[in-house]
Amino acid sequence: MQVSKISDTIQEFAGERFYLCGLYFQRKGKRLHREVWKYHRGEIPKGFHVHHKDGDRSNNQIENLLLVEKSEHLSMHMTPEKKERSRKSIYKAIQAAPAWHKSEEGRKWHSMRGKLNRIVAKPRVYHCSFCEKEFSTIYHYGEGRNHFCSNNCKAAYRRRRIKLESNKG
Repeated sequence: MQVSKISDTIQEFAGERFYLCGLYFQRKGKRLHREVWKYHRGEIPKGFHVHHKDGDRSNNQIENLLLVEKSEHLSMHMTPEKKERSRKSIYKAIQAAPAWHKSEEGRKWHSMRGKLNRIVAKPRVYHCSFCEKEFSTIYHYGEGRNHFCSNNCKAAYRRRRIKLESNKG
């Protein structure tokens, strides 16, 4: 099935009209080139984009479409000028970040994110490094790190470790 060009701003595919909206032909939130790909080749996997081989976004025929990974697709469209602008803006952001994080706005943002994370976080199951009791927490301790079911177990573990180290010496 081919895409029919009605005018410079209207194309038709599978009995539906798609209208030029911004850079792409669209209809009710669906982009024509993606619909053409799905019709001919199936679903678009997560992390992939449909690319116009010839760079002409009005050429939505299946022969002109290519499935590429998102990162590859973005780099295909990154000109040297855009790369340089991006590099400069990232550098500026890195320089400004410490001051923003220390600002009132930055502290409020971190507080809000922390509260949100506690609301949506899924508890993980661990075994206490001292009593070996199973417990769950939303905090992640990292691989190979000690974690405890209570402050009492943490203190007892440290006391035992200090005692063992003093007996060695």
